[in-house]
Amino acid sequence: MAVLDLAGVALAALLSENFVLVSCLGIGTRIHSFRSPIDALRTGYCLTVVMVLAAFFSWLADFLVISRFGWQHFRLLFLTLLITALVAGLRQFLKVCLPELSRRVDGNLSAVSTNCAALGSALIIAQRSYSLGQALLFALFGGLGATLALASFASLRGEVSFDHCPKSFRGMPILFLTAGLMALALVGFYGLHLG
Repeated sequence: MAVLDLAGVALAALLSENFVLVSCLGIGTRIHSFRSPIDALRTGYCLTVVMVLAAFFSWLADFLVISRFGWQHFRLLFLTLLITALVAGLRQFLKVCLPELSRRVDGNLSAVSTNCAALGSALIIAQRSYSLGQALLFALFGGLGATLALASFASLRGEVSFDHCPKSFRGMPILFLTAGLMALALVGFYGLHLG
């Protein structure tokens, strides 16, 4: 039964609770992420790493400190500072240990520090009282779902022909409609339960 629970958490994070399209939490990324599929993948990878690290450290802090001492009212402040510190530490680590990778993803990684998906996933994990395994799986598949949504939208944006649509829909309106249709497709999975 535990495997089915983990699969349900993973599918929910990937599909029906997609951070970018359904929850609208991962939209605060760089604007380049919505134009270039390569940049979308880099941003998605960075977001996934930060979400998994944030899930691990926030779960530990919540389990060991926040819940134990009854400091739930400080949770949002703590998680905001934790994620910012994680991104700063990760950027410094990459700059010192892997300078070539740091040069490629530094802009994407700095954009992730203000992304609401990392904070949102940590808050959802705390509110739902996930175990450590469920928390890490939720963050991993949530990040993969956000990566998939960013890359799909960036790819679709290149395919949208502005010449064949009415003048009033050209530009941002057709892009918003495209995002809305993608979100509707994912909301169709909302009630999917295993077991």
